[in-house]
Amino acid sequence: MKRLFFVVPVLVMSLMMHAAELKPLRVVVLGDDPMMVSDEAAGAVGYATLLQPLFDDAVTVEVKASATLLPDDPAALLEPARKGDIVLLCKRPVEAQVEEKLMADIYLDQLVAIQQAAKKRGVKTIWLTQACPRYFTADSTQVHRQGIFPDVVRRMCKRDQQQLIDLEQLTADWLTDAGLDSTATAFVPVEPAIPMAANKVAREGYRLTEAGAQKVAALIGDAIRADKRSLLFKRMRP
Repeated sequence: MKRLFFVVPVLVMSLMMHAAELKPLRVVVLGDDPMMVSDEAAGAVGYATLLQPLFDDAVTVEVKASATLLPDDPAALLEPARKGDIVLLCKRPVEAQVEEKLMADIYLDQLVAIQQAAKKRGVKTIWLTQACPRYFTADSTQVHRQGIFPDVVRRMCKRDQQQLIDLEQLTADWLTDAGLDSTATAFVPVEPAIPMAANKVAREGYRLTEAGAQKVAALIGDAIRADKRSLLFKRMRP
């Protein structure tokens, strides 16, 4: 009997802890990375559509693509999110015909405005840099194609202590390590505009196949598991 009195509280405590771990949570994926969303007509699969299996059964992942952000209303981007949500956010800069440094400053201001709007809305953000396209030069060297903008996101997250998944760096490393031939099936083939460009476009890729989307989703999962401070670390499947 004494042993039973000891075991029952332990079981109750274990069940309570398990219930707490499975607290319902909504993850909203927002942004305009072309590799984020699917395009059935092009045969492309978005990496965001394959994130759900990464998390426990009480987590719901919703993908809300957003191609437009009004510079004077950053909160508009966050309208699909509600208080308590975790938002995975990848936002490209609003284009402007200005020199590079000024463009970076404008982009930083936009990111900060979005982060402030998220705080007011009561949502927590995890920022992503835009995925790196497959682009191999003639000598099979993978080249970054995102310019100065990933650095701006990195700088903002470091300065303001925001969580970052550096997807551009992760995908660039994967492409570099895997090489030209091994990554061909991960991207939807690009059709050459002229026959002379066929060799060039065979080294390019801007939209993911299902295999590519699974790989990028796995990279995101690995990044979350590697950071125990992550808002989603405890909600990951083994």
